[in-house]
Amino acid sequence: MQKKYFLPFFSLLCLTGFSLSAQQLSGKLLSKETNESIPYAAVQIGENYGVITNNEGEFQINVERFSANDSLHFSSMGYLEKKMALKDYEPNSTIYLKEDVSQLEDVFLVNKNLSMEEIMTRVNENLDKNYNYSLKKFDIFSRKQSTTSVLDMEFEINKATFLDKSVRKNFNKSIDSLLHINKNSTNTSYSESYTQIFIGSSLDSLKVDLQKVTQLKDETKAGDAEDFSSQVFGKIAKNLKSKNTFKVKSGLLPIDDSLEVGKSFKVNRSQDSLLTKEVKSAYARSMKHSANLHPGKLEFIEDFKAYDFTQEKITGYQGEMVYVLNFVPRKGRAKYHGTLYISSETFAIVKAEYELGEGEKASGMNLKFLLGIKYRRSKNTGVVIFKKNAQNTYDPIYMKSSTQDYVYLNRSFKFKENTDDRSNRIKFKFDLLVENNSNINQELLFVKAEPITTETYNSFTEKEGVVIEKIKKYNASIWKDYNIISPESDLKEFEY
Repeated sequence: MQKKYFLPFFSLLCLTGFSLSAQQLSGKLLSKETNESIPYAAVQIGENYGVITNNEGEFQINVERFSANDSLHFSSMGYLEKKMALKDYEPNSTIYLKEDVSQLEDVFLVNKNLSMEEIMTRVNENLDKNYNYSLKKFDIFSRKQSTTSVLDMEFEINKATFLDKSVRKNFNKSIDSLLHINKNSTNTSYSESYTQIFIGSSLDSLKVDLQKVTQLKDETKAGDAEDFSSQVFGKIAKNLKSKNTFKVKSGLLPIDDSLEVGKSFKVNRSQDSLLTKEVKSAYARSMKHSANLHPGKLEFIEDFKAYDFTQEKITGYQGEMVYVLNFVPRKGRAKYHGTLYISSETFAIVKAEYELGEGEKASGMNLKFLLGIKYRRSKNTGVVIFKKNAQNTYDPIYMKSSTQDYVYLNRSFKFKENTDDRSNRIKFKFDLLVENNSNINQELLFVKAEPITTETYNSFTEKEGVVIEKIKKYNASIWKDYNIISPESDLKEFEY
């Protein structure tokens, strides 16, 4: 009897053992011809489940709910697709993709020989048809790296009737300590989150389910000008005993006639949690206004006549024939160069890579001498990838942006308590100077996209928020149950 059942039981163990022991698969994609890593390649199981390789060609994908006979698909623009059964995949394998050298142009151009202007005109004509995010649910993994170099930082209280002599000394010491820690320092931090967003019948209606947040940050240092200002204002508010509102001026400019200082400086809020309303506000802005999510707002698409386009080749991607167009500035107002990948059938942008030209600025203002404010964005690079869905529109699957900002703020602030007791009215005045450079790299992986009904949207109830998991060194096990972007070496090695 033992012999009779041994082989079936052992076979069953082998089949089920895959999903039990290998819930997360990791690996790397390289070019067969050049041995170079392949970034932003798709690693999928089925049509609507998968991840993207990172900039180093690495990936990790959760396979817990799949069987050993399901197939992994590897694909990237300009390469032949490769697939294998999950049972045949060795952990931490290196997968080689062959370049697609088929002569697609010879076959394709027989029927379609469009000029660059005709292609870009059709791109703009089909924007509304190709991108529609209404009544959709997205699962999104986000990773943000921020590196801030503080060039200068000063704070001086000129008048403070709210500070008793007994606390003034300690208050000044705490401010001096804050300045000492942050001045001439460079601080790097990472944050990651996994969020489900529900979009109603319009982009104005959005709900979020914030599921997990991690933070890798030295909290003794200010992240940027805003962070430092918040720390200073928080120390002021903690020493402010009044429950009245305040009139606030900065120079000659009135800012607020009835500011609730405690609430505005967020002294009552725990820094250990992230509120749903904050995440909701950020995603609402992105889904409605982000140029990466709405390609028609990208300068080189909206104002394409200011650019010179050249066709590099035609290739296949995700079952579509794709024009590959390079672009460079032609007119003085044009600032970017890069590559567009455009569906020959729908004229949708399926991928865009762009970079701000050297010496250009994406945005900025200089009111340094008039108002003590200067801002400049001198770096703006991006990658955005879309995929055609069952409804024949396109959903985002990956976004990456890298920016560099210079911020200078040198302002005086006056606070005057709103009270009828003028003789004991609280007044305080201080000067604040902050100057810093900030480099921010942000990635969004749209793990899953699916249509929803109005009933599904209406029935979902938001939570208040989640507790932030604060770590001092990257820990891959935190995300073992999620599909995420594989961390690059800088993050793996970072700790404080």
